[in-house]
Amino acid sequence: MSRKLLCIVLALCGWMSGAARAQPSLAPFEADSYARILAQQKGKPFVLILWSLDCVYCQASLKALAQEKRRNKGLNIVTLATDALGEAQSDALMRGRLGALGLTAQAWAFGAASPEQLRYSIDPKWHGEMPRSYWFDARGVRLAYSGVLSGEVIRRLAAPAASPSPE
Repeated sequence: MSRKLLCIVLALCGWMSGAARAQPSLAPFEADSYARILAQQKGKPFVLILWSLDCVYCQASLKALAQEKRRNKGLNIVTLATDALGEAQSDALMRGRLGALGLTAQAWAFGAASPEQLRYSIDPKWHGEMPRSYWFDARGVRLAYSGVLSGEVIRRLAAPAASPSPE
């Protein structure tokens, strides 16, 4: 092997290992995580989007959120996959989908607790339909929304004038 080719191979290996280390992380969402998210976001408007790998409508909503985020840098998005962490293939798929959309900054996925317990910790009235999003104003007032998100819906729900009423 020529010296030049060896240098290229070594550089490529280094780049690939760096890319593997740069994989976005997913925080495990447990029964107390919802309260942690609310505390982290206190005083800031944000959206919590719940999604799943096998939900086609969720993918459309995530894509619409990513597009709106590029348009409105102030849009604060927290993602929560209802798929359980722990299986390498699905973990990689979740990270890949969020990474491709640029939605990795605040990414969570269901942890070890039962899905029913985790859903209940977010909203006792929520029965698992998706896509599901929760829109919070700066005061922490929450508005729940079930259904596909489009740019128009996102702008309406994220607008400061659309101050949600308490549930």
